[in-house]
Amino acid sequence: MDFGGIKVSATQRIAIAGLIIALLAGPAFAQRGQDREQAAPPPANASLSPDRLRAAWPAEQGHSILSATRAAADGPWSTSNRLLTTRGLVHRIVFSPDGKSIAYENSRTWKDDKKPEDSWEFICVYDIATRQISFVDPSFDEDNDPAWSPDAKAITFTRKVPGLADARLTRPVTRLKLSAWTPPPLKAGEKFSLTSVLAAPFIYPPAPSGDATALAYATREARNRNLYFLRAGRPAVKLFSYSGDDGQDLETVAVSQTGAAVAFVRGGPLNPQGDSPNPTGLADMPQMQVWLIGTKNDAPRLLGNGREPLFSPDNHYVLWRSGGNVMAASLIWEKGRLKAVGAPEEFLSGERTGLRFSPDGQKAAYERDHGIEIYNFLTKTASVVPHGKDIDSGPVWSPDGQKLAFRRVSPDSPTGLSIDTCGNYRYCGPEVASTPWSIWIVNVASLGVQKIWQASPGQGSVFYPLDQSYSPGQPSMLWTADDRIVFPYEGDGWRHLYALPAVGGEAKLLTQGDGEVETAALSPDRRHIFYATNIGDLGRRHIATVGLDGSPSLTLTPGDKDQWAPIALAGGSVAYVGAGWADPPTVSIREKGGQTSVAAYPKRPGGFPTKFLLKPSLVEFPADDGKTAYGQLFLPEKTNGCAVIFSHGGIKRQMLPGFHYMDAYAYLYGMNQYLASRGCVVLSVEYRSSIMRGEAFRDAPGWGFAANSELSDFVGGAKWLMQRKDVNKSLGVGIYGLSWGGYMTANALSQHSDIFTVGFDMAGVHTSSNEAGTKYSALGNIDKWTSPVFMAQGDDDMNVDFDEGTVLARALQAKRPQVELRQQVLPGQTHDLYLTYEQLVEIYQEGSNFLLAHLGVK
Repeated sequence: MDFGGIKVSATQRIAIAGLIIALLAGPAFAQRGQDREQAAPPPANASLSPDRLRAAWPAEQGHSILSATRAAADGPWSTSNRLLTTRGLVHRIVFSPDGKSIAYENSRTWKDDKKPEDSWEFICVYDIATRQISFVDPSFDEDNDPAWSPDAKAITFTRKVPGLADARLTRPVTRLKLSAWTPPPLKAGEKFSLTSVLAAPFIYPPAPSGDATALAYATREARNRNLYFLRAGRPAVKLFSYSGDDGQDLETVAVSQTGAAVAFVRGGPLNPQGDSPNPTGLADMPQMQVWLIGTKNDAPRLLGNGREPLFSPDNHYVLWRSGGNVMAASLIWEKGRLKAVGAPEEFLSGERTGLRFSPDGQKAAYERDHGIEIYNFLTKTASVVPHGKDIDSGPVWSPDGQKLAFRRVSPDSPTGLSIDTCGNYRYCGPEVASTPWSIWIVNVASLGVQKIWQASPGQGSVFYPLDQSYSPGQPSMLWTADDRIVFPYEGDGWRHLYALPAVGGEAKLLTQGDGEVETAALSPDRRHIFYATNIGDLGRRHIATVGLDGSPSLTLTPGDKDQWAPIALAGGSVAYVGAGWADPPTVSIREKGGQTSVAAYPKRPGGFPTKFLLKPSLVEFPADDGKTAYGQLFLPEKTNGCAVIFSHGGIKRQMLPGFHYMDAYAYLYGMNQYLASRGCVVLSVEYRSSIMRGEAFRDAPGWGFAANSELSDFVGGAKWLMQRKDVNKSLGVGIYGLSWGGYMTANALSQHSDIFTVGFDMAGVHTSSNEAGTKYSALGNIDKWTSPVFMAQGDDDMNVDFDEGTVLARALQAKRPQVELRQQVLPGQTHDLYLTYEQLVEIYQEGSNFLLAHLGVK
């Protein structure tokens, strides 16, 4: 017998026949036959492909699409399988003419109150071969009833806008390029592309090892997310890289006690519907996951779903929060290297935040139900620190582990940084507490509590914390070696550091001068504080240090660049992140003697436009109501009459005259540079209610929906620009911003279309649930709106409700049809619109083009 030219003997033929019989009788073949016999036919509502060989239908819960296939048009169906799972519900499935794709309606909601603006609907396309979901012209409206073009390259659908007749539209099917995406080429009139400046590496706050000899940090570098490890005195190394631009974040990092392992979080947090961000339309919904990697050429290991990893002081466990519990996995080491990881198990049940181990690792303190608990790992019991109706938080251990310090506030106290102090973004007078916040000490053994200090009434009576997200592992209060508590307090109108004896007494000011401390770290010997501040340089950040021996504070990094995120290392060294107007962020280590070294990673990308970037000037100008406003001015060597104002968000933020310590604002800084490179004079406004200029500026009268007093800063800025000889007054001024910057953009356009002639509104706040505040919202002034606007928002926005976009976009279409409105929704994207480099570049480019075109720049 001849098998394809190979001669087989009789004996071999018998053996082959036996093998075939065995395979036919085996469980796999039997199961396949059983599936054919027992598979139920698709339901009656299933859609069939043109060749009738595939069926697809929504799963019972409506979040997935199921499918079955068959070999012949009249043959039996296979067992169904899941094609995809998506946020929202699936309706009306339609196969493309070639049967290679499926179009369907995808209805989504944000809240449960069933208001029209809280629901929207996309037309989606699923590519069967690549398993990729894409969206057809996604908007703030409701799209349904899809129909394919004969060539399968376009879809016709119905768009519904309340107050308008339904419109039948046809749009091409476009897909994210993912691995095949290439940046657009340099265009005529460009000194550099927006793509090149947005490729600037961004460094998330580094985290130190427990022994303060090493640190790890995550970066975003265009289409890659990287994880680096740096041991003091050695070059930085890349531990791992995620390429492919799949839209999954890589940020939170924790390092083991000796720096032998790093835990990190990949993916985004859950939205109210229980879904993680999915900007690239993955058919399998992504999860927020905790991973672990050894620092000696190991591969990452998945620990499980969750966030906030933490190593125990004895290095025996890595812990993380998952759902409402604290999970843990045991760690097995061999000669200082991670050998094995135990199976995840529930470590502590119930929601806990701010978990902090005692110095000996035998206890942990954490916040729970507005109070503080102390868990003893030896006895496996928890003790509650008595607190009544007050709210206790921020526990910090004494060096000997016998006591805890914490802060206490009354339940009716304002929250300091909140923009919702007394009802929906409005000013209610100076921010003071009827019962000022206080510092308490608890004896861990007896649970006896003692108040050791209380803020004075009036200014500073509301606790204003440090932003310790940029100093991982450090609380807002620090317990020093000489038994003092260091804490932030703005009793003099500025957020400064004070030192207080742990037995009580007078609090001593450590950081003098106009300006504030933003983040701080305690040295390993607990005798020095390193902190990031703008004291003496209100428009920038620098690293300073102060001892506890009465010596004055010392600025370690003066100059015209910025530094932030101090990390105290062994031997008196300090690590930090720094950047300039043309220098993307880098990690540096400053030795005790002053010698400074810069980490080799991340590297500046090839083609980065260093020589074309402008040095912004810190400026002051008159607001429209006569007060003083501040900002950063980008002045091109050669202007073309174009002027643009940028508004940061927050609302509690401050821009810098260089690359920023927040990712979104680092990218927006790049966009300011790009607009300036196109000949526009760009003014980034540091408006009232921004941070780092004292309590009076941050809590300015009438901000927000109380009277929108900060709009005076933008109107004044626009008039100041139009008085310049290098600005064409007749063109007016463009304005753009993100979040509260979108609020300012929309308000400027709706109330002053005669000055602000075009706007780019990203994820803006547009409505007030407070009736009195409506007249200070964009929606309340929509009848005066005439200027064109480009609106953009991700529908997985957990900072600004998506209905803030739907209500304004729909109102403009129905009530102001003469206003040119361009809208772009990014399904699965979060608030800052940057989860994929491709979408970041494209939305910023589209917004820039929109502004430039309406300001006469070709």
